[in-house]
Amino acid sequence: MVSPLTALHIDRPAVGIANFSSLRDRIGINFTQLRQDRCLDEARETADPVRLMRLFGITSHTAVHYVRTAYPERFTIDPAQA
Repeated sequence: MVSPLTALHIDRPAVGIANFSSLRDRIGINFTQLRQDRCLDEARETADPVRLMRLFGITSHTAVHYVRTAYPERFTIDPAQA
């Protein structure tokens, strides 16, 4: 039996580290920066720290940091300092 995931892209080559390395070299961004950009983009879309924690496996502190960065106007008063 063929895996459903394999069947979706049967005519396309497998993606390996060389593909990612080539992409990284062309766009000039490393994997850490790419992950941070992806987290920030998701924070802009959802503004939900719990979703970020589940999706990326990050801590609550990091998730709130991304949401605060995406929406600074929502955090005019630092709740930790209040």
